[in-house]
Order: sequence, then C-alpha cells, then structure tokens
Amino acid sequence: MNTIFRKSVLGVAGLAFAGGVFAGPIAAHADTTPVTASKPVAVAVQADKPDSGKLIPHGVQGKQSRIDLNDEQTANV
Repeated sequence: MNTIFRKSVLGVAGLAFAGGVFAGPIAAHADTTPVTASKPVAVAVQADKPDSGKLIPHGVQGKQSRIDLNDEQTANV
C-alpha cells in the first residue's frame, strides 16, 4: 500500500473514531421529546438592578480618551 494513501485512510479512521467518542455520549443523552408551548414561559427578572451610582461609586477617575479618525480610517472601519 502507498504510504500517503495509508496515512490518509488512518487519518480519516482516527477522525471518525474521535468524533464517535466525543459526540456519541452527547447524542445518546439528547432529549428527543418535542417542545410544546401549551403553558406560558416564566422569565426571571432581576429585581435589584444596580444603577450607575452603585456601579461607579466614586465617579469616573481621570480624563476619558478619544481617538479622532480621519475619513480614510472611517472608510476602512
């Protein structure tokens, strides 16, 4: 058998084996029951959302930086 052909066949077989090892357990435990929307879905909302005073209690420290772009740079973006 040709060396390149043998390596190719073994590489494909190795990838198939590795795919089965990793994807096999995932596929075996997949939930196949259909999802029905007979009941409304409850969504949890965070009651105590922090405001900017809690997130930045001491204000912004120092000057904020800004980079002005010329027309060519803006066009590239």
